[in-house]
Amino acid sequence: METQDRGHAVGADVRRPRWPDEDRWRRPSGLEPTGRRRLPRVVLAWSLAVVAAVAGLLVRSAHPELVAGLDRDARDLLLGAEEQVPGWAESMNRLGGVLGYRVLWFPVLLVLVWTTRWRHLVVYLGTVSVVAAVAQLALGPATLARAFRDELTGSPDAVHLPAWPLLVLATVATATLLVLTPSGPARRWGWSAVVLLLGVVSAGRVALGHDVASTEVLSALLGCGLAAVAFHVLAPEDAFPVTFRRQVKAHLRLDGERCAAVSRAVREQLGLRLTALEPYRLDGSAGSTPCRLRIAGPPEGLLFGKLYSSTHLHSDRWYKLARVLRYGRLEDEAPFSSVRRLVEHEDYMLRLLRDAGVRVPEPVGVVEVVPGREYLLVTELVPDAVEVLDAPVEEALVDDALVQVRRLWAAGAAHRDIKPSNVLAQGARAVLVDVSFGELRPSRWRQAVDLANMLLVLALAVGTERVLARARQYFDEQELAEAFAATGSVTVPRQLRRRIDASGRDLLAEFRASLPHHPRIRIQRWSARRLLLALATVGGIALTVALAALNLRAGGLL
Repeated sequence: METQDRGHAVGADVRRPRWPDEDRWRRPSGLEPTGRRRLPRVVLAWSLAVVAAVAGLLVRSAHPELVAGLDRDARDLLLGAEEQVPGWAESMNRLGGVLGYRVLWFPVLLVLVWTTRWRHLVVYLGTVSVVAAVAQLALGPATLARAFRDELTGSPDAVHLPAWPLLVLATVATATLLVLTPSGPARRWGWSAVVLLLGVVSAGRVALGHDVASTEVLSALLGCGLAAVAFHVLAPEDAFPVTFRRQVKAHLRLDGERCAAVSRAVREQLGLRLTALEPYRLDGSAGSTPCRLRIAGPPEGLLFGKLYSSTHLHSDRWYKLARVLRYGRLEDEAPFSSVRRLVEHEDYMLRLLRDAGVRVPEPVGVVEVVPGREYLLVTELVPDAVEVLDAPVEEALVDDALVQVRRLWAAGAAHRDIKPSNVLAQGARAVLVDVSFGELRPSRWRQAVDLANMLLVLALAVGTERVLARARQYFDEQELAEAFAATGSVTVPRQLRRRIDASGRDLLAEFRASLPHHPRIRIQRWSARRLLLALATVGGIALTVALAALNLRAGGLL
């Protein structure tokens, strides 16, 4: 990731902040560490719309005479002079039922699954199913609804809100619009389509006498407002953009607002002026947003940054839960408690390994972009370096890569993510990058796995025989055999597995055949924690699906 083909790297010259007045050092901003921020105006506006719609429906139910004249005039307008139900009314009523309850929501679920937009999927399904069930039970003509209203109000006529079909249709239509169209012209045209759909369906229902115009309008406003509030709060577009391409969720958008915030924070906290902030080598990272920072002179140069946010923290927790369920209790798989702890850990590992003689990028500092929520780790951009498999791999480079593993062992540390994109070649020197998974005082098998993964990476370039010939200069036969005895699918990073599969060779078998036999080292173990987590996860998924299905069925969507 932290590679640079050409150009000047910024190293020791930028590690110390340089202010015009050397006595001025930045102090903490004083902002809340939780990073609380005000609700966007759009959330406040839709919340007021929801409150107004609920208040209007309650007033309409308690005092129908207030708008009786308007309701009567609206129906007379739809019936015309002949006072006959127009032929289109029944068609529009059926259109609303079929489109909202049978057609619209299910294809949207398929689109969200295909594009792996899981947050949108959960919010969409939860909002639609809950609103549909509540509307049917609390507002509809069902026996349970009547019993609930009688018990609550003491009168079967105290609350009369039969427009729940339009409420559900408005929720489905608005939620569909918000997950299928990004902000801009497409969404504005989409709102026009939603308003038109709700208008013609409402007109059909009023003409048929199913409801009155005032209740239809307020129910439509309530449904739109509930869906809009849910999505703007639980899945804001700046954090969960609407896209139809499968993307790595760890990669944040470096839009103008975020770039300005990062530039301001880097200037205040590191004393460096940025002229550009751009994505960099995204294909090599799935746990952060790697970027390249262009620094204004003097001296001009480039730095490397890894942007972390609360999104990465949540992803890290789900990732480690999945690993526990799939592989059992693994060493040092506890999730981080905050984004700051996550970035602090990587900065600490960089400095520890550098001091121990392991060749890693020079750390520059940690920048707090948004207190408690967003941080930037800044390091040097390793000059004249490329990924090891993109470089000519000679014996000197193989030797130096193996020396880095030996130094890791001597430092009492493990990298835990050795793969082609994390081993850079700088001429005949190897540089290890991305130490976010690094561990201090690991177990014996964890260090052995680092050796095996390094040998696998090098074997992709020069073959197992040449790699083993050089490795025997630094490790004995027992250490080499132990490394591959502990290696399996759980220990080989995904990128490395894909490269091995693409090569068409069984490198693990080749190494094991060339080394003394060693009993397999079991690193996956069943435990009470793993068993309880598995049962809780399966039960939770089953319960969630059952509740969603019941809600959809109660609301007439199934």
